[in-house]
Amino acid sequence: MMLSMQWVLKSQKIPQSQSELLEILLVNRRLLKKKEKDEFLSPRSPLHFTPKDVGIDEKQLAHAVSLIQEAKQKKWKVIVFGDYDCDGICATTVLWETLYEMGIHAMPFIPSRDRHGYGLSMAAIDDILADPSQKPQLLITVDNGIVAHEPFARLKKEGIRTILTDHHQPEKKLPPVDALVHTTQLCGTTVAWMLVHALNPKKAAEMLDLCAIATIADQVPLLNANRSFAKFGIQALQKTQRLGLKMLMQISGLQQDKLDTHAINYGIVPRINAMGRIGDPKDALRLLCSKKLEKIQPLVSAIQGINMTRQDMTMKMVEHARTQQSTWINEHIIIVDSEEYHEGVIGLIAGKLAEEFAKPAIAISRGKMTAKGSARSLPGINITELLRQIRDDLLDVGGHPMAAGFSLLTEKIEIVRTRLMKLAKEQIKKNLLVKSFNVDCELPWELVTLNTAELLEQFEPHGMENPQPAFLLKNMKIVAARAMGKENAHLKLTLQPADRRETIPLQAIAFGKGEKSEEFILGKIVNILCTLQQNWWNGKVELQGIVKAFMDAFDEKVA
Repeated sequence: MMLSMQWVLKSQKIPQSQSELLEILLVNRRLLKKKEKDEFLSPRSPLHFTPKDVGIDEKQLAHAVSLIQEAKQKKWKVIVFGDYDCDGICATTVLWETLYEMGIHAMPFIPSRDRHGYGLSMAAIDDILADPSQKPQLLITVDNGIVAHEPFARLKKEGIRTILTDHHQPEKKLPPVDALVHTTQLCGTTVAWMLVHALNPKKAAEMLDLCAIATIADQVPLLNANRSFAKFGIQALQKTQRLGLKMLMQISGLQQDKLDTHAINYGIVPRINAMGRIGDPKDALRLLCSKKLEKIQPLVSAIQGINMTRQDMTMKMVEHARTQQSTWINEHIIIVDSEEYHEGVIGLIAGKLAEEFAKPAIAISRGKMTAKGSARSLPGINITELLRQIRDDLLDVGGHPMAAGFSLLTEKIEIVRTRLMKLAKEQIKKNLLVKSFNVDCELPWELVTLNTAELLEQFEPHGMENPQPAFLLKNMKIVAARAMGKENAHLKLTLQPADRRETIPLQAIAFGKGEKSEEFILGKIVNILCTLQQNWWNGKVELQGIVKAFMDAFDEKVA
């Protein structure tokens, strides 16, 4: 299947100096006011945030703190109710460790994907209340709960006090809780961290490493407060003394002092997530919390094995999903389902399909009576709101604009498929269903320098809504090209402007483009979409380009 592809030039301006380039990049990230620009280039430490800064109700936060202090004074049993994904595991660790060190009788509860389903559920409450002697006086949710109306009503009936901390999109009606610490501006862990910061600022400072992992894992926009959590959190992670994290980095082949968003996203996050997908998520929690090497070593080995199984399982299921193309090739949304899809990886299936085919995608795991669905979307398409339009045919639904989860009766899958495809055709504009590469601006050769690469470091850490700056280099001549890496999967390129012979060429790498080596004919003139970075080797630094895409110089596909 051939996809429509285009390069989207975000600025028509061609910078003539580094200061002009800096301004273009800031404006492209919708940073228009001087205060916004200054805060982006010099982010504040999260330790200086107020609740108002991140959209949290100060009175509700104060009430939550008061309840926790009451729990300590009256020796209440407290449950920290988390989630089984990376954000949920980190959030549980952040709050549970804090309460434990305060001397509160607190226990973490991570729901089972199979037994309890997502979030605070009636099944989970049944298990919590199964032993009357262990009945808590206070239950605190982290990274979940904002749509759990019935479960919270039941807890209230049982006389259990409740604090809800979450970041997911709320419905018009809010659950009946004693205190609500909520904002959609952060991830679940950093919402919980704001509560910890109000309780114990010193302890909060020790938790920034987990905030970085969760912020990156949950794919929140890396602007404003999230940028601060990522930036200062990565610095903390580079120095963390958590044995579990240090050993996880080692087995992932990561260099701790060189960690960045890419390393975290592809090295740490998938391994923690794997336990919630197809393993025991409590093992991920134990990994983060344990301080004994003899306990951590088998946990790390188990996590590594589970992650490898997860990778293999996902690959096979994505291949199966591709065979269903005929059912959605002409639709505005991809919907695939199978009894073979493991519930724990349907989010990964949906994500890979959405990325590959430039359409919002839903993968559904069929059960005998009920089914679970996971959705991933594209910028500009709020998948959670789309799903809420068919709420009457779903058992539950929740999520973010870019990702959502839901459950339904298996017998209603075809009804849901038909309704969603109709809504998608009516509401999703076709121009959004295009695989596109965002280009910050055309970069003149005079600015293709080490100094520019150094300037660009100010934009780290990169992520949602703050991608690594990417540039159009026009009319570049291929001076040299050779395959490199394992199985010749990558290309090493030497490039220089077609109209300049007396110039130092740009050394560049095109990852994953090894199979296209025959297209890089020596002497051919191409337009290149690339990023620039400093490449350190043997104590020396040189400029290096990373080629994201390329096209014939005479083929105009830049919008």
